[in-house]
Amino acid sequence: MINRRAVIAAACAAPAGGFAPAGLRISTTKRDLWRNGAGPSLRGSVFVQRRVYPEVDGSQFLGPGLIGSPITGEALDRLAEAGANLASWSGPGLFSETAPFALDAAVEDHIGTWLDACRARGLYTTLCLRSGPGRSAFAFHPDESWYPPALYDDSLWRDAEKQAAWAEMTAEMLRRFGHHAALAGIKVLDEPNGADIGADGVWPGFARRIAQACAGLDRDTPLIFSPDRWGRSERAAELRAMVGPNAVIAVHDYSPWAYTHQAVGDGVRFDADESPADLPVRLGGDIAVMEFGAVRAAPDLAGYLDARIKAFEDAGASWAVFRWTSGWAPYERVEAGMAVSEHPAALARLRQAWSRNRARPG
Repeated sequence: MINRRAVIAAACAAPAGGFAPAGLRISTTKRDLWRNGAGPSLRGSVFVQRRVYPEVDGSQFLGPGLIGSPITGEALDRLAEAGANLASWSGPGLFSETAPFALDAAVEDHIGTWLDACRARGLYTTLCLRSGPGRSAFAFHPDESWYPPALYDDSLWRDAEKQAAWAEMTAEMLRRFGHHAALAGIKVLDEPNGADIGADGVWPGFARRIAQACAGLDRDTPLIFSPDRWGRSERAAELRAMVGPNAVIAVHDYSPWAYTHQAVGDGVRFDADESPADLPVRLGGDIAVMEFGAVRAAPDLAGYLDARIKAFEDAGASWAVFRWTSGWAPYERVEAGMAVSEHPAALARLRQAWSRNRARPG
């Protein structure tokens, strides 16, 4: 399918950037990047964006644009210079959240610009669909009161029409961006949580319909599916049975929660023997860990990262740590509690791990 982003990307995309030496540019198929048998090929960090609501965010907190907070070029430069080869992006999908679920050209341009920026720095990216038909970004904040209740929407889980629109949105993402050299995969729904809001059992069948809607559109760009309950491995087997062996199953590991999300001064310590990594076992097919991390206040954060990264590497699973700074000061002054990029000892450990990266987009 010819579209304006494809034309722009073909005409204007910069060559892969100066942070990745030519000797480290290894050509491979996108699907091969995720194969556990060869060991992890992708190691990096997570960026999160959402639509901006001026009545909630004001004029500065998430920046002046449609989507925020802005991710600065300097932030991406720092990630590439540190040795990462994956910048995992979680943000809005192409379609509007309400009927008639129209394609949003401004979001399309935003994603296209992001892909070009990643390629220019020798970074792969995954597009993790956070919001779209029947799901707003505020669905990630249930039972919180800092936003108007009218902005909360999780109706996706109870509405077949919205699920069909989400499946078509995922297919359209493949049509419009699958060609891009920097795109390593599309995570079709970020942190499914139907089981936690009264829609247990919906996600496996819904995921299968997404896979069917995308079948045959792009045989190289993999679809990535996370299990229900926000990506926990306990729900991975039921998902694998519905989406087949070729899809990548991506878990999020924030265990143990008392350590990873502790308050300043709690002093909760981490013991890898008592709290092993939350990885699916005997699942079949390839897995990845697309989010893990802890607050910067957690004691011995670097040791926690060492233990988790070793477990993921031993499993052959590519991984992305939560999270990298956006570089937008008004946001980071408030929300930097889990910005691992701003923790010197943790960053030193990540640099060591990222020094093993070889694959870069061509």
